[in-house]
Amino acid sequence: MKGFLLLSLLLGHPSAVAQLHQYKATEIPRAGENIAQPCAYQASFPAGNKPAKAAWVTYDRGPDITRYYSDPDVLAFAKRNDVAMVLAIQCPASRPSTGEVGEMDMYPEHGLGRSLFSALDTLGTESGHPELRDAKLIVLGFSGTGAYFGHFVAYAPERVVAAILTNPGQADPENVDKITLDEKGIAVPELIIVGGRDTVGGTVKPYNFYKRYHALGAPWVYLVQNNIPHCCIIDTKSFILDWLQEVIRTRHPDPGKPLSPMNSNAGWYGSIRPCDTVYTDHWGLPLWNVCDAHVERAEKDLPSKEMPAGFFPTESLAREWLSYIKQRDHPKNSFPRPNDPSFGEPK
Repeated sequence: MKGFLLLSLLLGHPSAVAQLHQYKATEIPRAGENIAQPCAYQASFPAGNKPAKAAWVTYDRGPDITRYYSDPDVLAFAKRNDVAMVLAIQCPASRPSTGEVGEMDMYPEHGLGRSLFSALDTLGTESGHPELRDAKLIVLGFSGTGAYFGHFVAYAPERVVAAILTNPGQADPENVDKITLDEKGIAVPELIIVGGRDTVGGTVKPYNFYKRYHALGAPWVYLVQNNIPHCCIIDTKSFILDWLQEVIRTRHPDPGKPLSPMNSNAGWYGSIRPCDTVYTDHWGLPLWNVCDAHVERAEKDLPSKEMPAGFFPTESLAREWLSYIKQRDHPKNSFPRPNDPSFGEPK
């Protein structure tokens, strides 16, 4: 049983006002799925009637990350690249492994993966975009949904153009450092963003995930927001969009064709030197900002005492990452819990 609603989403911007139709669908859980209630989804098509080449999927894990669904710069990117925008509303588990009432099951194979694919089919049919059913996906998650989309890559690697895992963190065994990827999953570009003062997601566990698959050739990027707690992902928007543009240029998303691979033997690589540890995360692991970083062409060596931290298809993207990660402080002005802006800060 599915529900559908068509309404208008009015987006204000100093230079323009864009009006997009917003489509909504509701998916009823099936027997045996670890889902406590119907799951809601909504979608818009910034490129209008042009067939969607991909869909950008985000969960509403607080206002900071949810801003990406309606941000004017993101919508302009989506229009330029024929990308549909999809917002998934958090859907709690019947039996959350964390014991936290209202939390999701972070394994897509337990129901949420099937629910999303079914919703894409419904949204595509109702919107006149049947290609959405088979669209390749850009997935963006924050905190627990950052971990979820890491598992989603393992679940459906052939459907994922790119994964952006921001402040990813969840209780074991659902955390990112527990994710096991096969060859297809390793090939999916991932951008892992952490906060240097984030006691919730930490810096070490996401880095261990990055490091394990970097050694196997994963075309991934690890980015630290210096002195930032569990928040403020909107500040990385410019780099996210530039990184995604290069990924799309290389992978050529198309609902009817397999994705092209990244070529990690060419391009640029980056490395970081963490600052001395002052604080720890809630697991007792070190939290660190970045005190220095370097980038070099693939055929050159990076400083031997620094930690590998990224692959970049172009020099301009590498230098954009370098400029950002070497900033001593990043803006702290957009929060997942606006009434608790210190959430995730070290005590």
